[in-house]
Amino acid sequence: MPLFCLIMPHKLLKKTALFTCVTMMSPVIYAEWNAKFDTNMYYTDDVALFSVTRRLSLKDDPTQPVVDRPNQGGDFVYEPDVELEWSGHNALGALTVGMEAGGYVFANQSDFSHGLYEFNVSQTLATDTKISVDYNFVPDLFLGQNVLRQENSAESEQDEKLTNHFWSLHVDQPVSNDITIRLLGRYGLRHYNAPFQHRDTQFWTVGPHLEWRVHPDIELLVGYHYERGIADHQHTINVSDDISYVNHYASAEIKLRLTERLSSVFIIDYEKNTFTSQYINDEHHGASENLFQGEVELVYTLDNVTNIKLGWQHGNRKVTTESQNIKNNNVWLGVEYTF
Repeated sequence: MPLFCLIMPHKLLKKTALFTCVTMMSPVIYAEWNAKFDTNMYYTDDVALFSVTRRLSLKDDPTQPVVDRPNQGGDFVYEPDVELEWSGHNALGALTVGMEAGGYVFANQSDFSHGLYEFNVSQTLATDTKISVDYNFVPDLFLGQNVLRQENSAESEQDEKLTNHFWSLHVDQPVSNDITIRLLGRYGLRHYNAPFQHRDTQFWTVGPHLEWRVHPDIELLVGYHYERGIADHQHTINVSDDISYVNHYASAEIKLRLTERLSSVFIIDYEKNTFTSQYINDEHHGASENLFQGEVELVYTLDNVTNIKLGWQHGNRKVTTESQNIKNNNVWLGVEYTF
């Protein structure tokens, strides 16, 4: 692996920690608090793929872990989500600190229930450059049962779980009143439970985003990510299983204001995941996965603080070593309150 791949994450973490300390210690001239509560009810036809598809976004974690055993049944899912934001001005410019806590609660297949937590700091400078640092944490994410295959051909069914961390750095620079360019850097760790420790992965991501206000009623967001994930080879001595990968991800999102109160969001995602396993007997050897996903959401503004949302998401996955496509559908109804 190139030396810069190892150096980059440590430099990124040091710089983001320094940036966070400097911005938070700067004297604040004034400050205010804002809060948002979001509650959604979903139906998914595949509980194993639900979290993966919901987090497939330029603003989230589009390369959530490999799911080898989809088609594990449907369920209703409840999502509560709370965001708390503190904003003010310091000597550098506008400063914002935010925290978010949420989760997915599955009605019947409760093993898939899990929490999601995020902390972010952003500083806008006099040049209108905005620098943001985010930390995202997902503990004990259950992926379902999976087959553990060893070199002696022994196989056993095991629960597969992981804890996910990633840190990201965004630099936003307006180039006009309507266009903003964002550069993204990300470093993350996925820690698996004991039977699958050989899948522990560190990953890094780079990519550009473009936000364009095409019209007062039309907003466009497009972006591309390149990501490299390296599994922990120290634990693969007796297991021919390596989920290391190279990932290409592209997305386009358009927001349309249809009426004074009604707006819509359309999102198209494409992802190509190429596995780099060197084990000939590994099912991932020489394999790649292609994913196409679409989403549509309608948002109705009930009053100054309340939005009602209705949405549908469809994903279509195809692994080159599998004969059939894997499809996933999620539909939801939600309410968003801003205070």
